[in-house]
Amino acid sequence: MSRIALYVFSLVALCLVASTAFADTAYHYTVKGVIKGLPGNGLAANEILVKHEAIPGYRDDSGAIVGMMAMTMPFYVAEGLSLGGIKEGDTVEMKVEQHLRPKFTEEVTSITKVP
Repeated sequence: MSRIALYVFSLVALCLVASTAFADTAYHYTVKGVIKGLPGNGLAANEILVKHEAIPGYRDDSGAIVGMMAMTMPFYVAEGLSLGGIKEGDTVEMKVEQHLRPKFTEEVTSITKVP
């Protein structure tokens, strides 16, 4: 194999390895909790405050499963997701989508009231 062909082959292989190493993987969690705050009143326009149950399969920013204990914390709401009919004190079930790359993000992609 010529030096140029070997160089091109090596460069392509390196690009494939790098793109796999930095590929985005979405993780999904079903989270149950109680709404403690809605957008405004000290929260951003796309943020809710939820007292949620533990999330056993939660991943940290490296992708390792570490779990998350029950706590009260803010969650960002996906653009276009309606919070119509949701009020403080409601018990809800949320779908949360987490991305580790290109930067660590989490957002609520659906939310429904539950009894």
